[in-house]
Amino acid sequence: DAPNADDASPKLLRAYAPDSVHITLVFDEPLNAVSAALTTGYTVSDGIGNPITATALPPLFDRVSLELATALQRNRIYTVTVNAVSDCVNNGIGTTNTARVGLYEHTDSLDMVVNEILFNPAPTSNDYVEIYNRSTKILNLRQAYLANLNTSGVISSITQLSAEDYLLFPGDFMVATDNAALVKAAYITQNPEAFVEISMPSFNDDEGNVILLNEQGNITDQLAYKDDWHFKLISNEEGVSLERIDYNAPTQQEQNWHSAASSAGYGTPTYKNSQFRVDASVQGEIKTEPEIVSPDNDGRDDFASIVYNFPEPGYVANITIFDAVGRTVRLLQRNALCGIKGS
Repeated sequence: DAPNADDASPKLLRAYAPDSVHITLVFDEPLNAVSAALTTGYTVSDGIGNPITATALPPLFDRVSLELATALQRNRIYTVTVNAVSDCVNNGIGTTNTARVGLYEHTDSLDMVVNEILFNPAPTSNDYVEIYNRSTKILNLRQAYLANLNTSGVISSITQLSAEDYLLFPGDFMVATDNAALVKAAYITQNPEAFVEISMPSFNDDEGNVILLNEQGNITDQLAYKDDWHFKLISNEEGVSLERIDYNAPTQQEQNWHSAASSAGYGTPTYKNSQFRVDASVQGEIKTEPEIVSPDNDGRDDFASIVYNFPEPGYVANITIFDAVGRTVRLLQRNALCGIKGS
């Protein structure tokens, strides 16, 4: 019950291209429609320049449609810069005034993958699933769906990730959850804008299935997780996410998943996993990386990757684990047929 001055500058949240000659800009608040209509206030990179028209879209006027004189090209990422728009009390645009944009592509198998899942949240948080664009394409979350399997093994609870065009660029992360504020309060989020709030499918605390579908209903990635995939010395798995170790390794491989590190707060929504390790792509040899492990879940050398690279397929691997005095502890692999490279 008092005057509440608006001193905050409008922010450009994101942009998308519904076709090759139009760009829609999404802001965090309504704009002054007169200032938003000035075409000199917008610049598109790679020689596109200023638009020929700019229109603030009703009813909320927090979106601006730009019409371009030069068409956007496929397989290219552009940058839109906003220089001279203001909100309804004439606060000018601040430093959050750029966004990437481009023409999106069809989502094929493993273009978009499950990268992290929290299926047993603390009472003050909720489930989340982090997805990662491992392709070189610009993908559209409007054409992607999250689902699970029901008790009959049928895909169910299919939920669209975004009701409008929402671009996911190569190498980007996006987190789907019921309530982004709860996740942000519980974990460090390096990109607070990389959230979509949806009605999440149910993911059980003991085991379940995470499924990503494209607009045609085809499965692009699927993970059948279990709670015993967690680091064995964690006494309480509540609030600990499972992280994918290698984007390029098979999704349905227990060895490609690990509990998030304690040093990262047991979860890394919106940024690179604490347990991430890239394939070293060694040539014609076998390596163990690192050579010494310290499995205390601190995010440093918690696990070892045995990486191989052979000149041709058909090699067979036998891997035996010994203790310090040479006694056999585990027969890790027996006559495992290898490809040219893997881990």
